[in-house]
Amino acid sequence: MTKLIKITIAAAAALTACFGLSEPQSATEFLQGNGAVLEPITCSIGTVEKDSSIFLDRNYVFHEPPAGLKGMTLLKLSMNGDQPIAIKKEGLLTVITPAPDMPGAFCSQTDELEKLGFTWIQAPVVFQCFGENAFDQCRIYQKQVKKGEKFQFKKWVIYAGFNPEGLNFYSPPERVKRVIEILKADTTRVDAGRYAEDIQVNRPDYVVFIPRQPRDNEKRDPAQPGDTYNDHFQVIEYNNSLFAFWTQATREADIDQHIAFSKSLDQGDTWSEPMILAGSPNKKNPALLASWQQPMISESGRIYVLWNQQTTSRGPHCGNMFGIYSDNQGDIWSAPKMVPMQRMSRDPEDPLIPPSWCNWQRPLRLGKDGRYLVGVSRHGRLPTEAKGSCTIEFLQFDNIDDDPKVEDIKLSWFATNENVLKVDHEKFGSANEEAGIVKLPDGRLFALTRTGAGHPFWSQSRDDGVTWSQPARLLDRDNGTPYLHPRSPCPIYDWKGTEAASGFYFALVHNTFDFEAEREYQNRGPLYLIAGRFNPDAEQPIEFAPPKLLAPRPRGNSFYTSYTIVNGQGILWFPDMKFYLLGRVIGDEWFE
Repeated sequence: MTKLIKITIAAAAALTACFGLSEPQSATEFLQGNGAVLEPITCSIGTVEKDSSIFLDRNYVFHEPPAGLKGMTLLKLSMNGDQPIAIKKEGLLTVITPAPDMPGAFCSQTDELEKLGFTWIQAPVVFQCFGENAFDQCRIYQKQVKKGEKFQFKKWVIYAGFNPEGLNFYSPPERVKRVIEILKADTTRVDAGRYAEDIQVNRPDYVVFIPRQPRDNEKRDPAQPGDTYNDHFQVIEYNNSLFAFWTQATREADIDQHIAFSKSLDQGDTWSEPMILAGSPNKKNPALLASWQQPMISESGRIYVLWNQQTTSRGPHCGNMFGIYSDNQGDIWSAPKMVPMQRMSRDPEDPLIPPSWCNWQRPLRLGKDGRYLVGVSRHGRLPTEAKGSCTIEFLQFDNIDDDPKVEDIKLSWFATNENVLKVDHEKFGSANEEAGIVKLPDGRLFALTRTGAGHPFWSQSRDDGVTWSQPARLLDRDNGTPYLHPRSPCPIYDWKGTEAASGFYFALVHNTFDFEAEREYQNRGPLYLIAGRFNPDAEQPIEFAPPKLLAPRPRGNSFYTSYTIVNGQGILWFPDMKFYLLGRVIGDEWFE
């Protein structure tokens, strides 16, 4: 019998050689050696261990990994793959992918790995990487890779076991480490351990707020404030204290949408528990929605916050302007009062229906004589227009420094009615909205807007925001390359301070758009920072450097942001996935 088996094996080997067939290389133990060094990339890394997160865009965590994998470094990438890596220095590379012979498996990359000479490590033959489904059972592959080898796989693989030397990965500062450790030890918050890892993806230097309610809708308490939607994140600074305002709800436009407030008296290291200033306290006791707050501080230190207050069944953009103020750093607030808004030609004909509007950036002291000025996105249509549109007007607050009562705030409106800033696209309609404004060194104002035309657009004003030029596509420089962008926020800030007129600026773009798609709302993907400098001789007065990756999440980078200077550093305050509220230093490296 033994002799027959040997002959059969020999015959099989001969047939394999004759017909060019081959069995995959396999081993029953892990290969030994140092991990390969990868060519530098900006990335997130983690460790293979029980309950550690695996992907940037899925909430999957490892079950109990095989002993040979435990402790290995891993690249945290999109589950959809397509991340190219290259080898800088030879060594071992470990790859995990679904087993091809499990029911329902269709994402396995085993064939490609075996063609590339990877060895199937059968220790064990398969293991349940995460989840409970059979198609989440995986194989382990290893290879002694050489310098210059390149790999790029589709959905899905996990790269592990490499040497992280030279990679641009995130190392949290002490204030963030403290939050991470608190989360890891928190037994009262559902998914706290998951949040501890997830908040690190977009590399924060500050953590302002993490929801207490669970993401799973069935586990939420309707008697508690809905806090899993956090957006339009506005932070202002006064006398070394920071004041944060944002729109919060269970979900965007849900019945518990409200204005939340928190403050930090230690320059962002710690933050107070959120206070609800207006809107629905929770889903059990809903009130009319309050949204899209706009904070300002007068010269005396009085804090104002105005917002869009729903007053009819329409919402959340249809509403009147209401506001409150505080003279003791937000401990006590005045009763809410209305600020009358001027009606425009595109507003509803019925005077009982409020306009539909949103101020997505906070007002800045960029108007005449340092008055607060902001861009207003206004929805509506003229009687002669078949479809509605979104256009931009500008609003100046004329007397905030006189400490008026809210109902006595005086407003001036610019670029209204037939003078609104409008951008039309033959396929995707009319949309120009969400203006961010910076001041140029020569006194001009430069506004950057999101549109439905596949690009950000810009306009400028030479008279303190009263009149504005015809919007134009944003290019990297005159006669240069246009930036692509879906209908998504594209903020711009003065790097040295929001009202500094420094000549150094940065904007955020996705730099992707599919003109063949059905609509202008598209997967936003990662977000890139483009550093800009003033050129007084150019038609487009800000010229931009090539994009640098800022936020690597494959989705969820809808950055309704604000910007302040803290301890001499510029901080971008952003809602990560409209869930976490974080801050990130924008340092010199972005302008190199």
